[in-house]
Amino acid sequence: MLVLNRTYANRANAERAAKMQWERLQRGVAEFEITLATGRPELYPEQPTTVRGFKPQIDEAGWVLTRVVHSLTNSGYTNNINLEVAIDDLPEVTE
Repeated sequence: MLVLNRTYANRANAERAAKMQWERLQRGVAEFEITLATGRPELYPEQPTTVRGFKPQIDEAGWVLTRVVHSLTNSGYTNNINLEVAIDDLPEVTE
C-alpha cells in the first residue's frame, strides 16, 4: 500500500500525484545492460525500443533506453546501453 503524505486540493491532483508516484516506483522493475558490438549513432536516452534474441518474456516487452554511451576506440565504434521495461508494459494493479 502506498500512502501519499500530502493533502491535495482536489481529486484530480491527488490521482495525478498517485499515478506519478506509481510510475516512479515501477521504473527499474526490470532492467539490463548490454554492449552493442556495432555502434548505432541514432540511439539516445528515453528512446522506446525492442530487443531480440533473449527469452520470449524479454523479447515481447517494450523497453526504454535509460543510458547510452557511444564509444569510438581503436577497436571500433560501440554502444553501451542500459534498458528498463517500459511502464506501459507492466501489468495494471487493481484493488
